Amino acid sequence: MPTAPRFAVIIPACDEEPCLGIVLTELRAALAGRSYLLAVGVNGSTDRTAEIARAHGALVAETAARGYGHGCQAAIDLIEREHPPVDGYLFFAADGANDPRDISALLAARESGAAMILGSRTRLRKNWRLMNLQYVLANRVFGAFCGLLTGRFFADLGPLRFIERELFHALRLREWTMGWTIEAQVRAARLGAEIVEVPVRERERIAGRQKVSRVSWRRTISIGGKIIAAGFRARFGDYVSFTAPRAVAARARQALR
Repeated sequence: MPTAPRFAVIIPACDEEPCLGIVLTELRAALAGRSYLLAVGVNGSTDRTAEIARAHGALVAETAARGYGHGCQAAIDLIEREHPPVDGYLFFAADGANDPRDISALLAARESGAAMILGSRTRLRKNWRLMNLQYVLANRVFGAFCGLLTGRFFADLGPLRFIERELFHALRLREWTMGWTIEAQVRAARLGAEIVEVPVRERERIAGRQKVSRVSWRRTISIGGKIIAAGFRARFGDYVSFTAPRAVAARARQALR
C-alpha cells in the first residue's frame, strides 16, 4: 500500500510560464524518495502557467483572483477537498528564487517539533548583494515590526516556509496579496506557536519581471506600506477565534519551560 503523503508543497504562481517547468523539475529531484503532494495555485495568470504545471504532474488549482494568498489558499483548498490530511504545508516560490536544497533543513526543524519554520534569507550575508540593500533592510524592519506587535522578532518575511496543517487553519489568514507572509507570522506568534527560523539561499529569478524583491525604492516603499498595514490588521483585527488548537498550545508551553 502506498505511503500517505506527509506534507504538501504549495506553489502560488501568476504568469510564471518561463520559470515554472524548471522549478518543478528541480523540486522533483530534490524531494525524490519523500512522500508529498505538489500543488500549484495559479492566480490571475494570463499565460500557460496552469498548462505547464499539469504537464509536470502537479495538482493545479486556478483562481481568477490575483494575489499570493489567493494562490496559496486555492492550492490548499484543492488538497483539502480531494486528498487525506497532510502533516503540513511547505510554501515555495514559483520563480526559482528558492533553492530546493534548503527544504531538508525546514523538514528537519519540523521533525524537532516546530509548528512554523521560516526560511530566512537575510541571515546569510552572501544573499545580501543579490537581494539588494533596500530589500534586506525592508525585511529586517518588517521583522522588527513583528516584534513590536507580538514580542517575537524575525529576520525575514521570506516565501520559503513550512506551516503545520493544524496551525495553518488556526491562523485564519485573510490577507490575500502583499500581507500574506507578515499576517501568518504575527498570527502564529500571537497564538504562541513554536516558530523556528533557518538560514536559506536566495537565487536569481529564472526569467520574467520581479514582482516584489529587487525592485525600485519607490516600489519597495509602496509595498512596505501595504505590509505594515497588514501587520497592524493581523495584530489588532477582529478574528473569529484567537484560541490555539490544543496540540499547538501544548507545544508552545513545552518550548517555554
